[in-house]
Amino acid sequence: MTTEDEITCLSLPAEDDVLPVSAGRDLSTIREADEGEVPRQSSSMSKRTPSYRGSAKFQRRPLADLEGIEREAQEIHQILITQYGCLEDSSDDDSSVPLSEEERESSENEDDYDTDLEMDLDRWLHAERSEFKDDMTGEKKYIAACEYNGALPATYFIKHITDHKVSMRFHGIGPAGAKSMCVPLKTNGKIEKLDLEGNWIEGEGCTCVADMLKDNIYITELILSENKVRSYGAVSLCQILIKNDVITKLDLSGNDIKDDAAEPICDMLKKNTSLKHLYLSHNHFEEEGALQFKDALSTNETLETLDLSWNMFRTKGAIYIAEGIMENFGLKTMNFSMNGLGLHGAEAMGKALKNNRTLLNLDISFNRIPERGSGYIAVGLQTNDNLQTLKISSNPLGSDGALTLLIAIERNDCSELTYLELLYVWVKDNFLDAKSRLEKEREIAIVHGGLLPEENKLKMKIGGGVDKWFVQDAMGCLKQHIKANNYRLLDLFKDFDKDGNMQISRDEFFKGIQVAGLMLTEEQIDALMNHLDRDRNGLIDYAELIEGDKEYRANIRAAKVSGEITTDDTDGPEKESNVSVLNMLDQDFTK
Repeated sequence: MTTEDEITCLSLPAEDDVLPVSAGRDLSTIREADEGEVPRQSSSMSKRTPSYRGSAKFQRRPLADLEGIEREAQEIHQILITQYGCLEDSSDDDSSVPLSEEERESSENEDDYDTDLEMDLDRWLHAERSEFKDDMTGEKKYIAACEYNGALPATYFIKHITDHKVSMRFHGIGPAGAKSMCVPLKTNGKIEKLDLEGNWIEGEGCTCVADMLKDNIYITELILSENKVRSYGAVSLCQILIKNDVITKLDLSGNDIKDDAAEPICDMLKKNTSLKHLYLSHNHFEEEGALQFKDALSTNETLETLDLSWNMFRTKGAIYIAEGIMENFGLKTMNFSMNGLGLHGAEAMGKALKNNRTLLNLDISFNRIPERGSGYIAVGLQTNDNLQTLKISSNPLGSDGALTLLIAIERNDCSELTYLELLYVWVKDNFLDAKSRLEKEREIAIVHGGLLPEENKLKMKIGGGVDKWFVQDAMGCLKQHIKANNYRLLDLFKDFDKDGNMQISRDEFFKGIQVAGLMLTEEQIDALMNHLDRDRNGLIDYAELIEGDKEYRANIRAAKVSGEITTDDTDGPEKESNVSVLNMLDQDFTK
């Protein structure tokens, strides 16, 4: 029999023929097929010869039975070979029937056809993993994590997930949103600066950020201010940063962190060598925390910026911090404003300035530093040769206290100070003279709150009324004149009242001040005259002068209670105190 006749006798089934499989087909059916029996069909269906091509359409089995599926496929393959002979390619046989062009194309199409048995089972089983594997940006991971954590995906984050800096301030992310963001951030290699200020991620979200930093080696700046992470979140983050050598800037300001987190934070500062800028303002650190920071500052040599402003250290805590600065070698910028240094804290800070050789910028504004306290700071400035910026605004330094600072800078030929800020500190003419002289000699900018001479036309109006401290300065000069001449208030009044009518006119008031040799500008004299003239008749009677004196004494007592002055100033001993402040520069209080 020829080869052509053999192929004809085989009567191979049509291409569309299918091996019928019932929904409940089990291994017994496979065994019957293995013995050469064709499974029976219902009477309503015609018998069909099993087809090799149709074997791809077996009903799918559970993925857990992969070995069974492969075994069945092999068994069916053997059955078809047994029934219909060799199915191998016989193209090399000289007796084979030549194929037409149409049959050849059909054969090629059949070769391209993949059956379920030939598919990539690993890809089928791990389809979800393969999908995330192709997610190079992390967008799909983020969306899936948001769905899992019940968070709303942030379009801004998706849009900027491949940028070097992502700033999402006040986006309302919350703990769930932060947890979702950390999923793609673990493998993100683009973002270097992450700013999540004001999102209230709380301690839970901060813990997720800390866990993310275990894997991420690209983020160098992390801003988590105003997020209510509290001590729990801060501790979790610092435990990770002990071993992290990538983060260089960390901002945890405004997070209600208390003293119980100070020790872990300072342990991190002792061991971490990469962190250069740390911001911890507007928290609740107190004296105990200050002691921890002292030890950390004494050890750490890599931190360059430390912001501890607006905490609750007060005088004792401020002394600890100042001692840490004195022993530190590496810190360049220190913000310690609004912490209540007081007199003794200022003394400790003056010692620190004398000994520290690396600090370039210091802010000690809003610290209740009195006039004598400025003397201690000035003593430190006399020998300091590295400080470039000093901010000491909104402290009750007094005019001579501010003048003492200028004299100290002027005496120090090695001083590098280029900016001195004395906002809301009132000054006198002698300060202005020293300021002009110093600015001519050196490149330094000095900012103060007043009191400028008349030619500069300084207007110190607050809400339509004259500033009370503008008047206090003039009234204080009158009180000093009275004490220096052993006068009573009545004696001063009589000296000024030249016509003896028991009333002082504006001209009499001006002449009396000039004769007394008081250094008051015309603006100050006008302001004091208007302040004492209660009935606005242009004249000052004795009762009005008495009333002005009572008000002055009350203001002095209030200033003492608030800590703005520290000497008994009710009868005008301010002049003696001022002299002692200026003389402090000739003494060494910093040993």
